Amino acid sequence: MQQHHANNDSRSLGLHPWLARLRDPQQEAAYLRLPAPGQTLGWPLLALHAGAGAAFGAALLPSDYWPLTLAWCLAVACALWQALRAQASGPCREAACNTVLVLGMAGFLLGFSLRDADASWHGMAFCALLLLPYAGITQGLLCAAGQGSAASLAWLCLQDGSQAADAATLLALNLGGVCASHGWQRQRRAHFIQRSVLLEQAMRDHLTGCYNRRYLDERLLDAELARSQRHGLSLTAILCDIDHFKRINDVHGHAAGDAVLRTVAALLGGATRQGIDSVVRHGGEEFLLILPETDLAGGMRLAERLRASLARQTATTASFGVASIDCQAGAPAPDASALVAAADTLLYQAKHAGRNCVRAAMLDTL
Repeated sequence: MQQHHANNDSRSLGLHPWLARLRDPQQEAAYLRLPAPGQTLGWPLLALHAGAGAAFGAALLPSDYWPLTLAWCLAVACALWQALRAQASGPCREAACNTVLVLGMAGFLLGFSLRDADASWHGMAFCALLLLPYAGITQGLLCAAGQGSAASLAWLCLQDGSQAADAATLLALNLGGVCASHGWQRQRRAHFIQRSVLLEQAMRDHLTGCYNRRYLDERLLDAELARSQRHGLSLTAILCDIDHFKRINDVHGHAAGDAVLRTVAALLGGATRQGIDSVVRHGGEEFLLILPETDLAGGMRLAERLRASLARQTATTASFGVASIDCQAGAPAPDASALVAAADTLLYQAKHAGRNCVRAAMLDTL
């Protein structure tokens, strides 16, 4: 599940200094799961490579090899179809694209090895096929370089006579392809980094690093409630309000108030489950905790622990409203805003009771 804790360190999104990939393997995997910028340009190139490879192979293979030609053309067509269908799955798409590229090269080299004296344009056709792996069809630079190098070595091994000119030509093609592909891959990942940073900034509160109210209303709460409803799980919301926060700003200044907000946000984030619970800055001095798979008793225990920790570690106290709902699979989905409204009602009960306390209830009892 996506992590809902603050993480403003974007250094993990940095690019590897030599390899055209992200430093963080998890971020690289996330990049591969998404359609790359300009990815639609790769499909015509991939289809061109598959069609050219099939045409060259069918033309080069001797006529008595027609069963092999037919089976190979069908394999290329199936791999191309899988690559076109697997747009939403990065690993599957990448594997299918690489399969098309490898089959195209292998078929051409096989045909050349069996019938190398019938056409003078073999070298030109091979150079055209060799450049396509570097044209952005595959999103891995090392994979493209490996395919190009292996195919070039195979081509040289199949040659008769002097190979110096062919070796120099293939070396230049591979070096140029690696340089061009390196630039394209880094540019695409730089675009991914920029987009990820902007998305992170759009859903985070800049002061505390918690999720903001907009992200809560547009995505987070509905998604967690739908998941709890689907699996029949409990969902608890805790609304926390710092007591007499205006007095802190008036007496000590807004810088001190900002420091208190950051301290409270860090304490809330440290007390909740990484990757499961969500901490949201709901208002000026209000924080909302969304706790999946947590019943009312668990929410009350966490709220009491947070209340005691705030009173012990900071110079202020806080009031808490805890609302919980037991979702039933197959039952009508409850209103997402009702859960937060119930926690807000309980929070005001805690304030009216003298602050620095916890009030809790099930949503259906309010």
